[in-house]
Amino acid sequence: MNIVPGSKAILGFSGGVDSVVLSHWLLQRYNIRPFLLHVNYGLREEAQEDEKWCLWFAEEHRFEIEVLHADPAKRKGKNIQNWARELRYQWFAERAEALGAEYIFTAHHLDDRQETFFMNALRGAGLTGLTGMSNTKLLRPLAQMSKAEIIDFAQQNELSWREDASNHTLKYTRNKVRNLLPAVFDEVEPRWRGGIKKTLDNLVRDRELLEGLLDTFVTQHVSFEDNEIHIAFAKWTEEPYAQTLLYRYLLRVDLGFAYEECGHVLNGPSGQLTPGRSMILVKDRDRFIVAPKKELDTNIYNIQGPEDFAKLPFELTLTPTPVKDIVFDENHEWISPPAAPFPWTIRLWKPGDTFLPLGMNGKKKVADFLNDLRVPRHRKKHIYVALNGDEIFWVLGYRIAAHVKVAEGDDMAYLATCKF
Repeated sequence: MNIVPGSKAILGFSGGVDSVVLSHWLLQRYNIRPFLLHVNYGLREEAQEDEKWCLWFAEEHRFEIEVLHADPAKRKGKNIQNWARELRYQWFAERAEALGAEYIFTAHHLDDRQETFFMNALRGAGLTGLTGMSNTKLLRPLAQMSKAEIIDFAQQNELSWREDASNHTLKYTRNKVRNLLPAVFDEVEPRWRGGIKKTLDNLVRDRELLEGLLDTFVTQHVSFEDNEIHIAFAKWTEEPYAQTLLYRYLLRVDLGFAYEECGHVLNGPSGQLTPGRSMILVKDRDRFIVAPKKELDTNIYNIQGPEDFAKLPFELTLTPTPVKDIVFDENHEWISPPAAPFPWTIRLWKPGDTFLPLGMNGKKKVADFLNDLRVPRHRKKHIYVALNGDEIFWVLGYRIAAHVKVAEGDDMAYLATCKF
């Protein structure tokens, strides 16, 4: 762990023996006097007394401290522990930036890591879940120290700390693991603590190897375009570990993807897709695309004039331009005002829609037109069309219809642009 002595840092401080020891360990070893951050979650009767004790400790030992008073009513059905964890880590990050702190320290120790291992193993976790505590923005200097070693340090340095009564209740899964399993393991294998430590160290090394290989995979095959991730097809798709490789990379993006469904997309036809929590994975013709989920817009927008463009969920502009200044190319859409008078109707295209694309002979189904352009499936269903009466005159962002092109006798045209 490369910690620069004398650096500015913050420490998540509960007042328990772990954070008390870390506050002094950093001072002794690195001459770092961390800024203490204490969260009062308002969940226990002792919370106010804990806060007072932390304030006393900071004053007694000349630490700066700040307290966040959380509102449990705002957790909106979230699991209490998940809500508390998300709240404190977000606050730690915000305060670190505001204070110019180079490090965010937490006092997790070896016993915490072992408890996390057992909890996640029982839930069917993979490598990342078993090793736990993979948030690389946090530094955990006590990760190799046992609780017994931490208490020994506190006693040798005559430090006082605040006991958290909730650590002994069996209400939470972690406390059941902490208070019930050790006696069983002591009976089965008295040396289990050392064995689990070696197992965790081995798994962490394997995780670091996996992360390094994934970094190389990203460098070789992954690109980023706008708000999408593109994963190029290559020899890796033919390897026996291809499904695992794709799945493990996707977990960096969205934890909601399922291993089995990733396999269906990997081995399925072009257009096959599967959702995560906030993203979707789509197989395109020469790549996989990971894009944000997007709800279908079922609205039909009646546009009486340009002033109604504000109704649209995207930006649409018409720029009046003299014909003499027009430059015709594939990057600009020019609409003849007399050929497309208001009112317009704008909606998503639907099966059966047809139009006469500029530059083509005869009408064409919008679906076939988009297929010919090789528009990926996840984008295709979110494409809008503009109608004058019952006739489509523009597939927005792609092509106008032949009958609204600039004609002889026009002295002005609209440059039509849209940003989605």
